[in-house]
Parts: sequence; structure tokens; C-alpha cells
Amino acid sequence: MTGKRILVVEDDALVREACVDVLADRGHTVVAVDDGETGLAEIAHTAPDVILLDLLMPRAKVDGLEFLSRIAAAAVVQTPIVIVSAVGEALAEEVSSHVAATLRIAAILGKPVGLDRLVQEIDRALGLAVSL
Repeated sequence: MTGKRILVVEDDALVREACVDVLADRGHTVVAVDDGETGLAEIAHTAPDVILLDLLMPRAKVDGLEFLSRIAAAAVVQTPIVIVSAVGEALAEEVSSHVAATLRIAAILGKPVGLDRLVQEIDRALGLAVSL
């Protein structure tokens, strides 16, 4: 498997580090940031193949919802997004397939999420074969 570039936007340091470790172990290049503002700036530098995004980041200047809003307004990023959030399951029920496709949302996962499931959804978003 050829490693891909993954941008992790997550304010919880433990969750962020766990994501970095599991994705790097699979051969991916991972850039991790702790808020949406830094994530938006990093997109231009990293050109990620997939974005892993937390929605609720109360200490951040730009949370995940604002991050999505700015991406949608700019209409420049065509990168698949995997959302992992405490409101993930409730959000998944509310987001229409049209909105998900418009924002390139590949998956919406609730926290806590197992690392195996996370890797599976990232692989799916990248179009990679999932090995079980």
C-alpha cells in the first residue's frame, strides 16, 4: 500500500496522538493540528488525501463546524472528510446524502470509535481495499 497524506484536526491530544500513531503505522504521512484554523492553513501545505475532523473543539478559534463551513464557502477543497465526533451518530442522522456529497463527507463516526473502525473508514474514503 502506498502511503497517503492525512490531515488530522482534533483538539484532544490523546485522541490526536492515537490517530497519528495508528495511521503512521499503516504507512501514511500524517499531519495533526489541534484546531480548525490551523487545519485550514495546513490544507494548502499538505494537500491531504483525506481529512479526519473532530467537530466539537470548544477551545479552538475555529471548530469543526466552522471548518466545514469555510471549506464549503471556498469550494476549493475536494478532499474526502471523515468526521469523528461526540455528536457523530446524531449528526449522521441529520445530514442528507446531498449535503454529505457536497462537503465530501465520506463517513460520520461517533466517539468513542475503535481504531480499527477508524482505519477502515479512512481506507474506504481513500478508495483503498480494506484488509480485515
